Amino acid sequence: MLTIRQAIPEDAVSLAPRLREADLKEIQAVHLDRSSPEHSLMVGVRSPDGCYVAVDEQDVPQIIFGTYPSSDPMVGFIWMMATDGLTNHRLQLFRETKVWLKQLGEKYSLLTNLAHSDNLAHIQWLQWAGFTILRTVPFNGHSFYEFAYLCEVTGNHV
Repeated sequence: MLTIRQAIPEDAVSLAPRLREADLKEIQAVHLDRSSPEHSLMVGVRSPDGCYVAVDEQDVPQIIFGTYPSSDPMVGFIWMMATDGLTNHRLQLFRETKVWLKQLGEKYSLLTNLAHSDNLAHIQWLQWAGFTILRTVPFNGHSFYEFAYLCEVTGNHV
């Protein structure tokens, strides 16, 4: 069983060398300068929106996720990275996805981002969760899918 808590920098350090191959490939495709996975995860941990980590029974991080504000206050960039341990907790992830999407979307009208087209597990999860795949976007010589999720209007949006 995973427990979700606020992420701290040590979580990014722990997760970086254990990321799923597909997530690592996505980071490398976005950051051709070969920024380290640790650096990329640290950007998420330091997001003004905060960041969450799902840890196992030994407090070992398995999934890290959150949002990052865009230049439009109505739009947030949602993201998630995980270890191969994600497969051991797939049912819990599916059960809790909608609750976390609602929480992450409280300050935005739209959540969006890009997913590497080879990251099939990620794309299938996005579609299951209710995200819409908008289009294919070429970026740094790779193919990405742009996706979006319309958040519930709660009156908290700017």
